[in-house]
Amino acid sequence: MFSQYNFTCVERFFKYVQIDTQSHPQSNTSPSTDKQKNLSYLLAEELLTMGITDAHVDEYGYVYASIPSNSANRNARAKYVETFWGLVNW
Repeated sequence: MFSQYNFTCVERFFKYVQIDTQSHPQSNTSPSTDKQKNLSYLLAEELLTMGITDAHVDEYGYVYASIPSNSANRNARAKYVETFWGLVNW
């Protein structure tokens, strides 16, 4: 799957941090700005390039993809991209 995909973690990190994902504090939508989806679109595109054929982004910017299991555990899940603005009051 990765034989034709050359990258380093540092290169990938610097590519991602250049994408503007700033939220809008007064928005009532999720995500609060359309530009927040840009990172999700990039991630889905990279997954497709790696050979993960069902990678896609939904209307809320969530990235979905599946890979075949290489173990007996069929319940593995991976997530997520998060942008946040504000304080949480627990």
